[in-house]
This record gives sequence, structure tokens and C-alpha cells, in this order.
Amino acid sequence: MTALSTSSLDWAHASESFDELKQIVGTLDLASANEAQTRYDVIDRFIRDVFGWQPGQVKVEEHSAGVRRGFVDYVLRVADTTLVIEAKKIGAAFPSPTRKGRLKLSGSVLGVGDISTAIAQAEVYARAKTADAVCVTNGMCWCFFSTHDRDAESYATILFPFEITEHPARLFAALSEPEVCNGSLEMLANREAKPEDRLISILQDADGRIDRNNIADHIAPALNAALYADALTSNRDSLEKCFIPTEGRSKFDSLLGMHLADPKPTVVHPARRIKTGQEHGPLEKIVGVEVTDHAPPVTLIIGPVGAGKSTYLKHFELVSGYDLLEKQGAHWIYIDFEQMGKAGEPRKFLYQKLRDYLLKVHPSATTDYKALVEPAYREVIAGLARGPLARVYSDKAEFNRRTTDHIQGEFDAVEPYVDRLFSYLAKKKLCVIVLDNIDLYEDEELETRVFAEGLALSKRLNSQVIVSLRDRTFVRHRNSAAFNAYELRKLWLDPPPFRPVLASRLTYSRKILKGKSAKITLANGMQLAVPDLGVFFEIVQRSVLRGPAGEYVESMSDLDIRHGLTLINNFLTSGHIQADRALKSYIDGDTRYYFPFHEVFKGTALAQWKHYKEARADCINVFDARTGAKRTRLLRLGLLGHLAAKAQSENTLEVSVSECIDLFASCGASARDVVEVLGLLQNNGLIRTATAESVAPQERVVISRSGGYYLKRLCHTFVYAEQCMLDTAIEDPDVWAKLSELSQQVEAHSSIPDRMQLRRQRIAIFMDYLGSLEQLMLDGATDTSDLRLISGITEDVVKDADDAVMKTARNYPV
Repeated sequence: MTALSTSSLDWAHASESFDELKQIVGTLDLASANEAQTRYDVIDRFIRDVFGWQPGQVKVEEHSAGVRRGFVDYVLRVADTTLVIEAKKIGAAFPSPTRKGRLKLSGSVLGVGDISTAIAQAEVYARAKTADAVCVTNGMCWCFFSTHDRDAESYATILFPFEITEHPARLFAALSEPEVCNGSLEMLANREAKPEDRLISILQDADGRIDRNNIADHIAPALNAALYADALTSNRDSLEKCFIPTEGRSKFDSLLGMHLADPKPTVVHPARRIKTGQEHGPLEKIVGVEVTDHAPPVTLIIGPVGAGKSTYLKHFELVSGYDLLEKQGAHWIYIDFEQMGKAGEPRKFLYQKLRDYLLKVHPSATTDYKALVEPAYREVIAGLARGPLARVYSDKAEFNRRTTDHIQGEFDAVEPYVDRLFSYLAKKKLCVIVLDNIDLYEDEELETRVFAEGLALSKRLNSQVIVSLRDRTFVRHRNSAAFNAYELRKLWLDPPPFRPVLASRLTYSRKILKGKSAKITLANGMQLAVPDLGVFFEIVQRSVLRGPAGEYVESMSDLDIRHGLTLINNFLTSGHIQADRALKSYIDGDTRYYFPFHEVFKGTALAQWKHYKEARADCINVFDARTGAKRTRLLRLGLLGHLAAKAQSENTLEVSVSECIDLFASCGASARDVVEVLGLLQNNGLIRTATAESVAPQERVVISRSGGYYLKRLCHTFVYAEQCMLDTAIEDPDVWAKLSELSQQVEAHSSIPDRMQLRRQRIAIFMDYLGSLEQLMLDGATDTSDLRLISGITEDVVKDADDAVMKTARNYPV
């Protein structure tokens, strides 16, 4: 019987206690700890502070009078549920960290050594206490399983919360007091889950790749210069031609018929918006300030991932602010932390880059010996002459040698040299130090170290410091000691509209290739002479800047311009598009040719993969929530449907996560299912939280333009539904038999029209199956009008498939 918990503890709150415990564990020498010390230092704190068990629910060293007399380390009870925990010292020979998560109890890992002994001991105690589950732990490794249906083939869950990122939340979901009250121990399965039937598993070439299209290598110079950020941001001409100075904000999407939320999170609202096309903007004002004798505020440029923060900064350095920087004789030191790597040392990297800047030639702001080094060391040299080098001062050659050695020593040590020169330099000229990509690796500890080092420069050197960071990074750190120690000037950067960005990049690509000829090898082996490769980008522009394909790439990129450009790069190089056919048609006089939508979708989403798998594709599958339960298979789609319905009104646009949990509880979804699915949608850009925090029960969420497009357009297309079908679990044996048989026939047939007929039959069966899943999810649920979506989707998908059948018959007559 499941108990009722009075605790309001959830993982969002418990994670704070876990983080504190993790810090404590990091300071302890646990390798030599005995069992009692391990329990006190780690396990007690886990049970009390992280899992939330109350003193009255926990019995320690409770006497056991079973077959094997002794004492049970912990017995945890709530209502009719009992959990036994056997504790061992950290030094016990438990398994090494593994991501496998499930291991056989009688296998070569859990069936031998100290952990096997601990499991056997705990099971004796568990039988005496009629416990529902057993857990053995040394604090670092947690192994647990159900006592019900335990036999030689049983499996246990094994987690390493201090070693593997996702394990703490999984451990909380299994053993915390509120989750045990919600039935987590009843759901422990001692059997390995049956592998799900997915059509991708039976395809002959499931993991096959396709070749790049046969013009990809010819257009590579244009892609390198116009689509890749590194090349674009280092070239003034590219930036001038490709920078879009307008913002892409809109409050209502007429295509999707829904309101859109402000991309600026509520906790960032005080930040002023940057008007990128405006003269005398924030960067101009910073550069226009005279040097000061105090540390100026640190400037944060905050924006969504892929919004173009790096491009904006480099455009100011090389284009819009170039003349002003020259006039001021200012030093603009741009430091890209992408070059440091995840394993780098922020302080060392930062100082090395500052020293590298001092060694370079800067015609308008020289840093050579006479202009900078000598005056910066003048007082030091004078002090050496009065002090330790006084006795050799009269010997000018020796004195110069000794002072040179002193400067060389500081130069080799890096930090003293950099601090001395920049401290002097900042009194004479404006110094602006730009720290970019500090959160590229999404490592919170690394970000904190970079912040601490970078922000301290403003006080140490009296220099302007500009830090570019993502909105979610700002939210994570806004209350940290590093942030609170400095005066901050916060600015918000909206991303530009994607289609103008893409249009400018493609136009620039066309210019790069204009007049360049090539010979293209066609599929039949013949050669196609192309006098002007630039015309290919005319076809591309016609294909992706208008119509359904244009709506697709714009909506899928949404606020993430970088992601949109990645999709276009995938498309331009993918073998899923018939690039040679496009060029031949154009050369033969059909200047209206454009790539069909199914080629655009496959090229962007699948790139070089032959078949769709969610884990490697550039789009998610809204028809499979991967919760492990048939009834909640369509939870992703259902949540998008609910949020889209709420977005019909600006007043109801923001929806609380707790409302979603309550609504889908009647559909069989647990709170954890809803939060995890919303988290996946957030990480893939289909929804956002109002605060830019991670999804949690206390947060509010909104559907994005991308999420609305998935729901109202993309999943209504045959090409998307068919690709998702390959990686959707099919639990119905009859449906599986039909779909697998048709899939084998599709692969066996050589006739394209026949294969298309079979694919049409297959998609109709799949869509009917989705209809049955939707009915299963909504049985017994209340207020489901916004969640009945499959019927309309099926009608559009089947109609799209019928159109494909007709086009195929017309293009490939028998």
C-alpha cells in the first residue's frame, strides 16, 4: 500500500543539500574511514538531509532475531513500506562507477567480493523485517533491489551519486521519503526491462551513413567563410556583409496562431535591451569613457544560447566600433574561452592571453618596450637602485643586466608582469577586456572559477571587463559570491530574425563562388560542367527562404541562430538532397527549381545518417516520450498540446509546471515523468521557463515558436511522422507484426512507386496505433479537449502520403 507523504521536498530542494554534502565529502579522507565514520559522514546525511527521512521513520542498529542474529544498520519505515539499508565503509571493495545502471545480482560484479557479502547479509535482515526493498551502500556506491520475486535471475539498480551527473536525481527518485511514499519501491523491478520494439532495429542498414552530396566539396569555401562562426567573426568584410542589426522579437505568430513569450527571462528583466542598430549604443558609451582611477562596473551581455553574442562583440571590434577604438587608442582584448578547453586552468589561461596581447604589435595603441615596459617598471627599477642593487648601480652594464633579469623573471612568472603592465596601461589608455564563451562547456564549477578570475580583473587592473554569457548561466550564478562581490551592468541581447541572417549568409556565399566553375560527377557517372557555382545558392535561397521549408528552418532555429545555421550546413552537404539534379535543372533552363520539403527536412535533421534515431538527429520525436510506459508514450505531444492551447491567449501563456503535473496525473503520468519530459522539451528549445531556470514543480513554462511548429506543422507531415515511426516503441504485437512485415517489403522492393504504396500503408497503420495510444492515455482523464490531437494529425499525414504516392507515380511511370 502506498503511503501519503506530508513532505514538500522535491529534487530541486534536495539537490541543494546534496551539493553541500558533495562539498563535505570532497574535504574528507574517506579512504581510511571505518564503517561507523562512513555512516556518520555520508550515509546519515544522505538519509536525513537529501532523502528527507524524519527521525521517527528511521531506526538505527535495530536488533534482528532472524536466522542470522545481529543488528540492522538502518530500517526506514513509512506506513506499510519498509526499506533496509546495510552500510559498509568507504574502503570496502564495492564496484567502480559505471553508467550501466542495472546489474545482475548473481553476476560477476555484484555476485563477488565485499558487495556480495553485504547483499547476502542485508537480505537476511530484510526477510526478518519483512522489508519491501534492500539497499547496500558504502556511501559512494548505492545498490538496491526489491525483495519481491527475488531469484537467481534478479537485477539490482546501482548508482554512483558523487561520480555520475544524473545519478543523484535517480537515487532521490528511488529512496527519498516523498518518493517512497509515492510508491517508488513498489515500482522497483528485479527483471531487466524487455527491449522495446522499434522498427529501426530491424532495418538492414540501421546505422548506415550516406555520402555527402556531390557538390559539397565544391561549395566548401563558401560554407567555411559564411556559415562557420570562427571564419565569419575573424573577417571584417564578412561581418560587414552578414551582420543583421535588428532584433527578431515578435509577440504573436500568425502562422501558428499563438502568442509568444518575451525571450528575456523574468529574473533578467532589469537588464537593458541592446539595440544593435542604434548609434551610441552601450558598447560605444563604454569605449567613449575616459580612463578612471577606480574599477568600473563589470558589463554582462546576456542572451539565449546561439543568439549571436560573439558575433555582436566581434562586429563592434572590427566594424561598428572600429573607428572609435582607433580614435581613443583603446586596448580591446578579446579572450575566447573556447580555446582553453574544459580541462584548462582559467587563471593561467587568462593571464597567458593577456601577456600574448602585450607581445603583439598594436599600431594605434603600442605596447612595446619604450612605450610601455620601461615606464611601467620605472619605479621598480628606481627602487632596486636604492635597495638590493645599490652596490652595483654605478656599474651600468651589471645594473642593466640585473634589472633585465628581474623583468625577465616576472615575465616568465606571467602574472606579476601582466599585472604591472596593465595597471600602468589602464591609467593612460582605456582597456576593455572581453571574456567570451565562458559557459561553453556548461560546467558550473568551471564557470564559477572563470567568473571569479575574470571579474576580479576589473578591480585589480581598473579595466573595463565585458562578460558574455547565456541567460541560463546568469540565472544559475546570479546569487553567487562572485556576482555579489562586484557592481554589474546588465545588458540583454535579443537574437536577430533568422531568415534575414540566413539570406545574408547565402548571398555572401553566392558572392564567394560567383564565376567559379566546376565539373560535377552525376549519379550516372557523367560529368556536368557548371560555369558558375554561385547559382547553386540561388536555388538554395529559393528553397529555404520561403514557403514550407522557409517556415521550417525559421521555426526550428527560433532564438538559436547557431542551431539554425547548423541545420542549413547539414542540408547543404547532405546526400539526402539531389544537389546535382538541382544544378542540372537550373543549367537546362528551369530557373524555378527548388528543393522539395522532404529533402530539406532529411538534409537538415538527418545530415549524413541514412535513418532517423532521436539520439543522433537534429530533431526530437514528439510521438515517444520514452517514459517506459505505454500509457504515457504520447506525453511529449500532450504537454505541447496543452501549452499551445494556453498560448491562444496572452493572459494564459505562462503555465505552472504543477498545473501540468495535476492535469497529466489522471493520464497516468507521475510528477517525475512530467518534469523530465518538460526538461527534455526545454533542453531542445520547444519550451522555455519564465525564469530560464531548469524545469521544476514551482516553475512556469511557455511553449516556444519551435514547439508550436512541431505541434501544428511538422508532426502533420508524412516525412517527419515516417522518420519518427522508425524510432517509436511499438508495444502491440499485432501492430508490430504488420509494421515490421511492411518495412521488410519496403526494403525488398526495387520499384519506387510500389515502395511508396507500401510506405503509405505503413504510415496509416502507425498513425492508427498512435490514435490507440492517445485513447489509452486519455481514458479516465478530465478536460481532454486540448489533448485530442492524433485524429487531425493522422488526416494530414495520410493526405501528405497520398500526395507522395501520386507524385511518385507521375515521376516514375511504369
